[in-house]
Amino acid sequence: MPKIEYSLSFENYLEMAKSPKTKPDLRLASFASFVGFAGIVSGYFILHRSAEGPFVPGGLLLFGGLLFTFLAMILGVFAKKKPASPDGSTSRREYELFHADKRTFEYDETGWRLSWYEGEDARSWDRIRQINNGQKLLVLGTVTTFYWLPTDALERDGHYDKIVGLAEGAISSHGKLFDVPMRPSALVYVVAVATNNWRRRTMTQLLTYTAAILGAYWALASSAVATSPQRYWALLFAPVGIFFLECMWYLSAYYKVDWSKGASDAEIMSDCIAYRSPKARWIAEYSRLEEVCEVPGAFLLYFSKDSYHLIPKRGFSPTQLAQFRNLIGAAR
Repeated sequence: MPKIEYSLSFENYLEMAKSPKTKPDLRLASFASFVGFAGIVSGYFILHRSAEGPFVPGGLLLFGGLLFTFLAMILGVFAKKKPASPDGSTSRREYELFHADKRTFEYDETGWRLSWYEGEDARSWDRIRQINNGQKLLVLGTVTTFYWLPTDALERDGHYDKIVGLAEGAISSHGKLFDVPMRPSALVYVVAVATNNWRRRTMTQLLTYTAAILGAYWALASSAVATSPQRYWALLFAPVGIFFLECMWYLSAYYKVDWSKGASDAEIMSDCIAYRSPKARWIAEYSRLEEVCEVPGAFLLYFSKDSYHLIPKRGFSPTQLAQFRNLIGAAR
């Protein structure tokens, strides 16, 4: 059984601890909103204290506050996202305590065994659910655990290709039935996202729509439209227009997605779906499905409560569509 001895470097640990989730950088938006709030409050106070006085400076402060508040909204919407990274000193301490020790990875055609100061962990290759080629790490994932192996240690004696081949073979052994393309059309994407948001965040959506519709009605009632013969059409257009803006937001998100980084196809297998991206290969088992939602043009497969896999229907033949419905139906 080949044996690989290695120690994770601090750079390896930082790659391990790096969260795949991103968060928007809202520092500029927060600063603009604070300035805007201060301007609105101070401007209103000055104008209220001197109602008969000059418009300057109270009016300018009020106008500037409104302008900065609007700017904060724009900055918040278009804020750049950055990976969530741990604190430097905390990361160094956790690395030295739990990850700097020497480890041993042994493998053969049946499975692998990882040994470190706390003991051993042995797994067979059929437990593999994910293979990820990181910057300096090869990540093998099971349902519950990730195994982080330094690429340079694996390549030293030619182990890298052997390990990847064994892991790939384990995933392929599930037996592919057919492939379907993963990229949906813009319309299907909008329908899928809107359906998910209304199903998962119903109360939030209703409250948002209520506030937006009341604001639109207030604006209409205080304008010349309220006295025109077309006022009823304008009132009817408000909720329709808000829904249109929501769909346009989802449409803009569709064109911002870098589809080249994700899986181009889904391999439909008898007991799971397999995906392959430029950096990773993974499977999702039907037995772990929590919910299935079928919308026009796509399936939404919920393997967890808050996220779903979007599988477009356009790549299925009628026979394959019926077969896939049976597979996901039998697993629930």
